Amino acid sequence: MTNRVAAIIVNYNMPERTNALVEYMLDNVKTELDIIVVDNGSDIAEKSRYTSVALAENVQTTNGWLAGLQYVDALRHAKGEEYFAYWFLITSAEFVGGDPLSPMLEKLIEDENAIGIHPALTKDSTTSWKHLIANGESGCRRTWMIDNIASLYRAEWFDSIGRFDPALVYAWGIDLETCFLARCNNKGVYVCEDAKVKKVTDIGYSMDRMNMSAAERQQKAGDNMKKILSAKYGGSWWRRMTQDNMPR
Repeated sequence: MTNRVAAIIVNYNMPERTNALVEYMLDNVKTELDIIVVDNGSDIAEKSRYTSVALAENVQTTNGWLAGLQYVDALRHAKGEEYFAYWFLITSAEFVGGDPLSPMLEKLIEDENAIGIHPALTKDSTTSWKHLIANGESGCRRTWMIDNIASLYRAEWFDSIGRFDPALVYAWGIDLETCFLARCNNKGVYVCEDAKVKKVTDIGYSMDRMNMSAAERQQKAGDNMKKILSAKYGGSWWRRMTQDNMPR
């Protein structure tokens, strides 16, 4: 197997930021990388010029990534080459400071127990997950959960858990569940301090590109997450996702 990575960006009416992400990666990433841009039914702005897969309707974030993975599977069969890792990106992300992929990939290659890793968030990022913010050190630090702003997962392990649950349509809860399953399997997830990403929360909503308000989406996403995860894990799902099997 090579160390080839498939990067999947889901774009909905955000071609400028999608193009900027792709061009940054083309200019800075030094390792084997295939970039798949999924247009998620853009209906206000034009598609990204780098679009690989164009969906007729907006199937929301999770299923946009899963559609990208279907394309990755087709590439894998056509080329006869396996992918080592999948890289999931959103258009609220903005890379800073060189090659973000190589140090993360190096960690997955050298540590077989590591199955997920995320760039450290810049201090000016907007996030609820403060443990992902850069601490000024170097190297990789183990953590309990990584977000899907720019998450890199070992493909073999990620495939083995059935990938993301498509019922979690708004992508809320897929990070919690994936990392919970990693902890249950005694696998490690990490923050890479040698790679940085800035997150600008709700930028698409402030640009009036999402066909709903940020508050509407938060309500829909929260309700969806509670419904799906409580059905799968019971009423204590939040405690289990955020407290069980924590790394020591």
